Amino acid sequence: MGDLGSEHSSVDARGIKPPSVHAVTNRGTADGILVLGLEGEFDLAAAPALREELDAACAGGGRGVVLDMSEVTFVDSSALRELLRGDHALQARGARLVLAAVNPSVARLLELTRTTGLLAAAPTLESALERAAG
Repeated sequence: MGDLGSEHSSVDARGIKPPSVHAVTNRGTADGILVLGLEGEFDLAAAPALREELDAACAGGGRGVVLDMSEVTFVDSSALRELLRGDHALQARGARLVLAAVNPSVARLLELTRTTGLLAAAPTLESALERAAG
C-alpha cells in the first residue's frame, strides 16, 4: 500500500514523469479501524487505486475504515461510485466506512448527487474514528 499515483506513461521533453495527482496512504489501524489518508484529485484515473485499497481494507477483516479526506481537492462520479461500492461491501460484512474532514467542494458533490445521507461522514479524524467504532 502507500502512494498510488495515477498511471502516467508519458514523459515530458526533459525526460521527467509528471507527479501523481492523487495518493492513498495506509496510516495504520486504531482499535480495529483502518485509517487511509487520501490526497489530491480522485477522478477516473484514481478510481482503480481507490477500489484496490477499499477491497484490501474489506478483505482485512477490521471493524471499519476511515478515509481522511482533508487533503482531497476533487472527487468525480467514478471515485464516488468506488466510495459507495466500498461502503456497501463493508456494510455487508458488518463493518463501517466513515469519511473524515470532507472539504466543501467534495461535500458539494455529495449534496448535488444526493449521496450525503448514504455515506457516513464526520468533521474530524477523531470523530470519524469514534463513529466507525460505534
